[in-house]
Amino acid sequence: MDSDFNNKNCVECNEKSLCFNKLTEEELLAIDKDKVVLKYKKGEIIAKQGAYIPQILFLQKGLVKVYKEVNDNENLVLTIFPSGSLIGLPSLYSVSKMEYTVSALIESVICAMDKQLFEKFIKQNGEFAASVISNMNNCLLYNFDKIISLTHKQMNGRLAEAILFLSDVIYKSDEFEMVLSRKDLAEFTGMSVMSVVRGIKDFKESMIISDEHGTIKILNREKLMKISVTG
Repeated sequence: MDSDFNNKNCVECNEKSLCFNKLTEEELLAIDKDKVVLKYKKGEIIAKQGAYIPQILFLQKGLVKVYKEVNDNENLVLTIFPSGSLIGLPSLYSVSKMEYTVSALIESVICAMDKQLFEKFIKQNGEFAASVISNMNNCLLYNFDKIISLTHKQMNGRLAEAILFLSDVIYKSDEFEMVLSRKDLAEFTGMSVMSVVRGIKDFKESMIISDEHGTIKILNREKLMKISVTG
């Protein structure tokens, strides 16, 4: 972990969260004064479940996974966050411990911002507050869909849904580098590693996807979507 990497002024930064576009220049300068910019290598822990984190984290660049540590041997990946994401919003107005762990899937840059300052601006800036609430609502709706998927879909349906999520939400492309390990995919879909390996093999043999040297390409989106819905 390295500090002071890509430490841009918040007013001039083109990579800031959409929520921050609702802040005044004075408010942005206040955040800029106290923020810390940190660089994380692939696999590094950014925030640990059970720890007290007094900051809101903004993923300026990179890709991270958010997961619950169920026990010593099992994790459940809740979601994947791309660049431009705010992390830690559920901890606003609370001194509770982190309910999940965040780790870098690739080299990532985090802006850690004072949570109390963040809360102050929510109280005094209505447009900023509305944007933060919208962000939290989207996360909540995603979690509802995640619960339905894990409890009602069969394994191939969950795997198809995960591939479509990566394609549509994370990479916005039908061809992308699979940075998730098979274990990550298993923890993301509630499957065993062997079931993930078998599922990807089935998709490849059915010409639904290709998987060459770690690059996934969706060959038959219509069929993959059908499996995701009916699975």
